[in-house]
Amino acid sequence: MHGRLGAEPGERDALGDILTGNDRSETMPGCRLHVISVDETDPDGVWATEIRESEAAHQASLRLDAVRERISRAMPLIDTAGIRRQRLDARAGIPRVDPHRDPPGTNLPRHP
Repeated sequence: MHGRLGAEPGERDALGDILTGNDRSETMPGCRLHVISVDETDPDGVWATEIRESEAAHQASLRLDAVRERISRAMPLIDTAGIRRQRLDARAGIPRVDPHRDPPGTNLPRHP
Protein backbone atom coordinates (compact mmCIF):
# COMPACT_ATOMS: atom_id res chain seq x y z
CA MET A 1 0.00 0.00 0.00
CA HIS A 2 1.17 3.50 -0.78
CA GLY A 3 -0.74 6.53 0.28
CA ARG A 4 -0.84 10.14 1.34
CA LEU A 5 -2.22 11.20 4.68
CA GLY A 6 -3.20 14.84 4.70
CA ALA A 7 -2.28 16.56 7.94
CA GLU A 8 -4.19 19.46 9.35
CA PRO A 9 -2.34 22.69 8.43
CA GLY A 10 0.93 22.97 10.35
CA GLU A 11 0.72 19.42 11.76
CA ARG A 12 2.71 17.46 9.14
CA ASP A 13 5.83 16.98 11.25
CA ALA A 14 3.85 16.03 14.36
CA LEU A 15 1.88 13.48 12.32
CA GLY A 16 5.09 12.10 10.82
CA ASP A 17 6.60 11.71 14.29
CA ILE A 18 3.58 9.72 15.46
CA LEU A 19 3.60 7.49 12.38
CA THR A 20 7.28 6.70 12.67
CA GLY A 21 6.82 5.78 16.31
CA ASN A 22 10.01 7.77 16.96
CA ASP A 23 12.14 4.63 17.09
CA ARG A 24 10.07 1.81 15.53
CA SER A 25 11.71 -0.63 17.92
CA GLU A 26 8.64 -2.83 18.27
CA THR A 27 8.30 -5.72 15.87
CA MET A 28 5.46 -5.71 13.38
CA PRO A 29 4.62 -9.28 12.46
CA GLY A 30 4.13 -9.69 8.73
CA CYS A 31 5.60 -6.28 7.87
CA ARG A 32 8.30 -6.44 5.20
CA LEU A 33 8.67 -2.68 4.64
CA HIS A 34 7.33 0.42 6.38
CA VAL A 35 8.48 3.82 5.13
CA ILE A 36 7.17 7.21 6.21
CA SER A 37 8.22 10.15 4.05
CA VAL A 38 7.36 13.74 3.19
CA ASP A 39 7.44 15.75 -0.02
CA GLU A 40 9.00 19.14 0.71
CA THR A 41 6.67 20.73 -1.90
CA ASP A 42 3.59 19.44 -0.03
CA PRO A 43 3.43 21.16 3.38
CA ASP A 44 0.58 18.99 4.68
CA GLY A 45 1.27 15.56 3.20
CA VAL A 46 2.79 12.53 4.91
CA TRP A 47 3.34 9.51 2.67
CA ALA A 48 3.27 5.94 3.92
CA THR A 49 4.56 2.94 1.98
CA GLU A 50 3.98 -0.51 3.46
CA ILE A 51 4.57 -4.01 2.22
CA ARG A 52 2.83 -6.69 4.25
CA GLU A 53 3.01 -10.43 3.80
CA SER A 54 -0.78 -10.50 3.39
CA GLU A 55 -3.96 -8.55 4.00
CA ALA A 56 -4.46 -10.74 7.09
CA ALA A 57 -1.07 -9.56 8.43
CA HIS A 58 -2.14 -5.95 7.90
CA GLN A 59 -5.45 -6.52 9.70
CA ALA A 60 -3.62 -8.27 12.57
CA SER A 61 -1.28 -5.27 12.94
CA LEU A 62 -4.30 -3.01 13.45
CA ARG A 63 -5.17 -5.01 16.57
CA LEU A 64 -1.80 -4.42 18.26
CA ASP A 65 -1.97 -2.10 21.27
CA ALA A 66 0.97 0.00 20.06
CA VAL A 67 -0.64 0.51 16.65
CA ARG A 68 -4.04 1.32 18.10
CA GLU A 69 -2.47 3.87 20.45
CA ARG A 70 -0.54 5.47 17.57
CA ILE A 71 -3.69 5.67 15.44
CA SER A 72 -5.64 7.32 18.28
CA ARG A 73 -2.93 9.99 18.63
CA ALA A 74 -2.71 10.54 14.86
CA MET A 75 -6.42 10.86 14.06
CA PRO A 76 -6.89 14.41 15.42
CA LEU A 77 -4.02 15.58 13.18
CA ILE A 78 -5.35 14.01 9.96
CA ASP A 79 -7.42 15.91 7.41
CA THR A 80 -9.44 12.99 6.03
CA ALA A 81 -10.20 14.89 2.83
CA GLY A 82 -6.47 14.78 2.07
CA ILE A 83 -6.13 10.98 2.17
CA ARG A 84 -5.17 9.21 -1.06
CA ARG A 85 -4.49 5.48 -1.21
CA GLN A 86 -3.09 3.09 -3.79
CA ARG A 87 -2.89 -0.68 -3.48
CA LEU A 88 0.10 -1.90 -5.40
CA ASP A 89 1.20 -5.45 -6.21
CA ALA A 90 4.94 -5.43 -5.38
CA ARG A 91 6.82 -7.62 -7.84
CA ALA A 92 10.49 -7.06 -6.96
CA GLY A 93 12.76 -5.42 -4.40
CA ILE A 94 10.86 -6.70 -1.36
CA PRO A 95 13.17 -7.06 1.65
CA ARG A 96 13.53 -10.65 2.79
CA VAL A 97 14.16 -12.10 6.20
CA ASP A 98 17.07 -14.53 6.42
CA PRO A 99 15.95 -17.26 8.84
CA HIS A 100 19.59 -18.28 9.43
CA ARG A 101 20.71 -14.78 10.42
CA ASP A 102 17.66 -12.96 11.73
CA PRO A 103 15.89 -13.90 14.98
CA PRO A 104 12.20 -14.84 14.94
CA GLY A 105 9.96 -11.79 14.74
CA THR A 106 12.47 -9.79 12.70
CA ASN A 107 10.74 -7.81 9.96
CA LEU A 108 13.64 -6.65 7.83
CA PRO A 109 17.05 -8.13 7.16
CA ARG A 110 20.05 -6.74 8.97
CA HIS A 111 22.58 -4.97 6.81
CA PRO A 112 26.20 -6.06 7.18
